[in-house]
Amino acid sequence: MTERIKSEEVRGDNMARGSGSKRCVELAYNYIQTLDEKKATTIDIMNYINNRKVTTGCRVTKETWSINQVSQILKKSAYFTSVGTEKIRSPSGSFSPCMVYTCIPFETVVTRLLSYKHRIHTYKAVPAFAKEEYARQEALHEN
Repeated sequence: MTERIKSEEVRGDNMARGSGSKRCVELAYNYIQTLDEKKATTIDIMNYINNRKVTTGCRVTKETWSINQVSQILKKSAYFTSVGTEKIRSPSGSFSPCMVYTCIPFETVVTRLLSYKHRIHTYKAVPAFAKEEYARQEALHEN
């Protein structure tokens, strides 16, 4: 029993859920991959994430990501790159620039992350769509 408790503490199973940026990256990456053009504006990505229904137990809720949160996550994530801007009409009637993002192939990103001398990401921090590739390449690096 004590061995199990210690292993859970090391893995962090009983820790609070994180900020959710990994979840936002996973949702945005999967959304962009479903599009024909393989690119989307920050507002389109935010609307997609916020309009999906999330079931937590018996409750059905929506996520509430702001445009600032989504744009900062996309800007800082290694899995996306900006390919330009589009002018979007704001509710006030004026036009404002909105970044357009596309996905970088996750194989390329994983190769770059594993090439660093000091690992930036752990396996747990890697989005779900790249975990299998991360484990495969990490095993190759260790051999």
